[in-house]
Amino acid sequence: MATSLAVSEDGAAILEFVLVLPIMLALIGGAFELGRILLVDAALEAGVRGGARYLARVPDPFCTPGCSPGAAHAVGLARERILENTSLSPAQVRVAPLADPGPGHVGLRAEADVAVDLLGWVGLAPTIRISASHRESHVVE
Repeated sequence: MATSLAVSEDGAAILEFVLVLPIMLALIGGAFELGRILLVDAALEAGVRGGARYLARVPDPFCTPGCSPGAAHAVGLARERILENTSLSPAQVRVAPLADPGPGHVGLRAEADVAVDLLGWVGLAPTIRISASHRESHVVE
């Protein structure tokens, strides 16, 4: 007895799997990319926090007209910490003292350009710029 094509369910599971697979892969890839972005954000926050704490304790923390040795060292510390905790290249990370942190305060700002391949696949800009800043009260010892 022959079965008609309309009644047969042979291959239905494979067809459903083929239809759902791209969506599942996009969700899994998106979860990994989001985790990586959150890791970079946490590294930026930790880097500028550590650099700003160092900067708050140096005698001349201000960066006018050129960075003082303390400010340059704080920027270097923050940048080094960010690079060692992420897989970013040095060209993707920028760290600088805050231009106007307010009276009696110092601070740092960091930006990183993170490549997100999944966005490029769907026709969006393939990089996201993440930034973080931290401000500390200047401590005079």
